[in-house]
Amino acid sequence: MDYQTAIKQYTAMRAEIEAINQRAKTETAEVKKKMQMLEQWITERAEQDGLENIKTSNGTAYWSTHYTCTVAEPDSFFQFVKENEAWDLIEKRASKTAVKSFIDEQNETPPGINFSSYKAFNVRAAT
Repeated sequence: MDYQTAIKQYTAMRAEIEAINQRAKTETAEVKKKMQMLEQWITERAEQDGLENIKTSNGTAYWSTHYTCTVAEPDSFFQFVKENEAWDLIEKRASKTAVKSFIDEQNETPPGINFSSYKAFNVRAAT
């Protein structure tokens, strides 16, 4: 085997995986649509019947509440946090991009940070 053959086989296999994933995506989309219709029927019927949960031998359906939270105005949010010392409203994590920039500029890692990198060998198909 040579590089030409190995890369040709590799990119062909990657294309095969992409085709399989696309077929799977199409098939699961059809099933998800049917599931959504059943979910809607169960939801509407449970609301009509005033039920909080439905227990059957095939499974249980129940109401749950999901929450989302995004920062729409960072400046006003952080000002509020500072003024009210409401630090529990903030999650702690480091910005990978900013830490990498800091390391590149300062030749050191900020205190309290574990930073690592690895090299990966990639293959790109010819265009």
